[in-house]
Amino acid sequence: MKKKLTTKMMRYPVLITSMSAFVMLLMFFMPYASAKGERREYLIKYADSMYMKEIGMTYADAVHISLFEYVRMYAEAINQDMHKVISIVCLVLIGIFAGFTLLTLLMALLKKPIGIIIFDLLALGAFRIVCFDFQDRGVVPNSSYSCGIAGYMVYATGVVVLAGAIWLFVEKRKAKKLAKMEQKSVIQEQMVSDENSN
Repeated sequence: MKKKLTTKMMRYPVLITSMSAFVMLLMFFMPYASAKGERREYLIKYADSMYMKEIGMTYADAVHISLFEYVRMYAEAINQDMHKVISIVCLVLIGIFAGFTLLTLLMALLKKPIGIIIFDLLALGAFRIVCFDFQDRGVVPNSSYSCGIAGYMVYATGVVVLAGAIWLFVEKRKAKKLAKMEQKSVIQEQMVSDENSN
């Protein structure tokens, strides 16, 4: 009974936190940059032409570019010995963001609210650094590309994960208090039973 009640108390915060962390991880594959204006029209017009032959990326693929595709582009730049230092830094930053997001999801599945909060904040911090780096170098936003859905949704899902983790923390504290109260009640009942039998 106690275990069922505890599970029920934590069901919704765990569900919300896990789903939000999963959506946050999916943002790695969602558009981080979206082509705009004449650039967009040009890419659509020549959709079948190759944007980056080495990774098999067409102009159609370049209308929306995800962080995963940026990883592929920077990895290819390293292979081609072009802008090697910048490419390595970008790969490391994006990798850190993806790693912390994965750890956030893992902590959510393990129902560890403190771990969720720590890794969620680290993931958001890493993502902010990625955004700053892209902005500083004029990669996104610029005259050809604006921020895609991932640029906004990471922050939104990160906040939901944080709220869910706090809710989970509160529910776990309540569950512990309830367990202690039930334990006290059982001990008192046992003592009364022992007195009556004597």
